[in-house]
Amino acid sequence: MDGPAIVRSGESVDHGLLLTNRTVHGFQIATNGHLTADVVDPKTGEVVGGSFGPQRMPLIVFRVEPGQTQRIPLLIGTDSIEPRLGYDIPAGDWGLQVTLTLGRDDASARRTPILPLTITA
Repeated sequence: MDGPAIVRSGESVDHGLLLTNRTVHGFQIATNGHLTADVVDPKTGEVVGGSFGPQRMPLIVFRVEPGQTQRIPLLIGTDSIEPRLGYDIPAGDWGLQVTLTLGRDDASARRTPILPLTITA
C-alpha cells in the first residue's frame, strides 16, 4: 500500500497500491485507470463490500519491469453487500484485496494478500 488505508464509512477514497516485480520478466496490469479494492473480513476473507457505482471502462495498462516498483491508482469504497452490515461497512479494522489482471484477459487474474484497512465513523 502507498501509506495507511483509512476511509470514512459511507465514502470512497483514491489511494495507491505499490507493486514490485520480483521476477525476471516484465508484466502488465490491465485497469480502467485504477484498480478497485474489495473490502473483506480479515479473519475469514469473506468479501463484504467495496465500490459498486458506475465506472468508466477505458483500457489503461501499467507495465512493471523486473526490479521495478510501480504505483497503481486504487479506489477503496465502503458500500456493503452484506445485509447484516447495513448499506455501508461500519467503522472498524477490515481488510482489502485487489484482483490484478496480468495482461489482457481474466485467465491471468491474481488476488493480493489481505491488506489492512481502517474504516472510521
